[in-house]
Amino acid sequence: MKKLFFPFMVVLLVLPLFAQETKDKISIEEYLRRTSIYDPQFSPDGEWIAYVTSVKVRWDGRRNSDIWLISVDGEQKRKLTNSEAADWEPRWSPDGKRVLFSSTRSGKRQIHSINPDGGEATVVDTGEEPVRMFRWIDDASIAIVTSSPRDSSVAAREKAAGGGYVVGSEFGKSTLWVQSLTNPEEREKIVDGRFHISDVSPSPDGKWFALITSEDSDLYKSYMHPRVVVIDREGEEVFAFDGAKAMGGIDFSPDNAHIAFYGSTVGLSSANALFVADVKSGMVKNLTADFDPTISSLRWIDEESIGFLAIRKTYTGLYRIHMGNQKITPMIKPFYTFFGYTINDASKKVAFIGTRGYMPTTLFVTDWGRSPERAEALVVPNEWMKERTLAKSRIITYPSDDGQTIEAVLTMPHNVDENESYPLVVLPHGGPDGVSLDDLGLFGQIFSQEGWLVLEPNFRGGIGYGSEFYAANRGRIGDVDYRDIMAGVDYLIDEGIVDSDRMVVGGWSFGGTMTSWIAGQTDRFKAAVTVAGVSDYYSRYGQGDINHTDVARWEFKGVPALQPEHFRRSSPITFMHQCTTP
Repeated sequence: MKKLFFPFMVVLLVLPLFAQETKDKISIEEYLRRTSIYDPQFSPDGEWIAYVTSVKVRWDGRRNSDIWLISVDGEQKRKLTNSEAADWEPRWSPDGKRVLFSSTRSGKRQIHSINPDGGEATVVDTGEEPVRMFRWIDDASIAIVTSSPRDSSVAAREKAAGGGYVVGSEFGKSTLWVQSLTNPEEREKIVDGRFHISDVSPSPDGKWFALITSEDSDLYKSYMHPRVVVIDREGEEVFAFDGAKAMGGIDFSPDNAHIAFYGSTVGLSSANALFVADVKSGMVKNLTADFDPTISSLRWIDEESIGFLAIRKTYTGLYRIHMGNQKITPMIKPFYTFFGYTINDASKKVAFIGTRGYMPTTLFVTDWGRSPERAEALVVPNEWMKERTLAKSRIITYPSDDGQTIEAVLTMPHNVDENESYPLVVLPHGGPDGVSLDDLGLFGQIFSQEGWLVLEPNFRGGIGYGSEFYAANRGRIGDVDYRDIMAGVDYLIDEGIVDSDRMVVGGWSFGGTMTSWIAGQTDRFKAAVTVAGVSDYYSRYGQGDINHTDVARWEFKGVPALQPEHFRRSSPITFMHQCTTP
């Protein structure tokens, strides 16, 4: 029997911090009841970190969230908010004397202010419309984005029609305000109803606002036809750019001269380009053309460099890029899966929420460039997990049928025996422009602790492996992705670790679509579970909120009216007559 676990390019996740004797399995109820931790934010002096925890207090689908503070040395920790409503999104004032946060205490989302030393929170925005986002301008003012009121005559007609509406009229636009914090009644309208705003960054001097916009809130327009604009306090445009899809992460440089943002120059989900624009000259550069990352967020570190988070295969890495020479250096090499981070320029430290393998999600702090294994754990909100019998995970690589190298996350029982054959669960990821990361997930744990192996393959069409890999399933959905998945199954069988007579497959969204596709192509699985998958791409074209026109031309190289066969051949329903899998 071949041995899978030593010679075959497998990464063993040795995590001494969490490698201890355990006693019980983790239950589904425990997993769903666990405390979530997210959105770390450094104080300007680098001494404190604000973060959010969320807990399920009732089994009604809702969770309660509160804001905490912890000192960077871990010696002091306190709960900053304590409300039955949701409190989230903590943001320090530039002078560090206040923390603003979003809350639903009044029944709608409003911005509250609180002293970081404690006390009562006060409401700082006085508008009638719920706040969609806010950003600090200076210690005395903030930028706020709200939804613009809909046309009252249109709303009246909809009400008279019993709730019916004209397709397209349901999409909204945005209003941008400047709210004074010294006088709550002082509220300046910058732009109203011109476009939908999906992100905003004020210049540090408060003279300009960088916005990511689209015609309205239609998801398709936001992804396929976004515009980055910079406007002045009178609402006049001084810069505009529309040369990428699905743009995000807008941020003004500390010297007010540049903006940074990311977007997709390949398809709509590659997120491969980090752009820097000179506001006055209008010149735009793509700084990451050679690096080819999948960027999920960014922020300026100083006037010359930008930090950005990127998915790199099964992990995420935090990088720093110099605007002038475009040199990229890792701040934290890919080792963890990140769920939020914050950079402090003064202390040269990074705090981040991360996990890896069977490690419970943790708030870490570390120095720039330090080995990720040496990051210090500040908060482990689910310490009880370390007392459970958690499954192991490893990264495997294998060749697809055409020689393309494919990676997958393989989750295994904690006491796996390499000389035994195990039943297998195959879990294709969503998307297809998704990715399976090596984190502590529900299905991997639940199945593995019952003696199953769980295979989560990163097939072609997914993100995190470069633009060419992402584009490889274009016009070939149900082709290369299926072959990449089945090559992983065959690899594990050939290694002797999987019992080919005990295999099941299941997935959600595109994972559900692939599950239906697999069931129509092979009878090798004993059961298949499809959740929220697409069965008929021809039908979905006319019903989906985004997968039409130019998106369809990207995914299927055509539209149903002109290339119907492109949609039929990729639809699982076309092959359901062959399905014998329950």
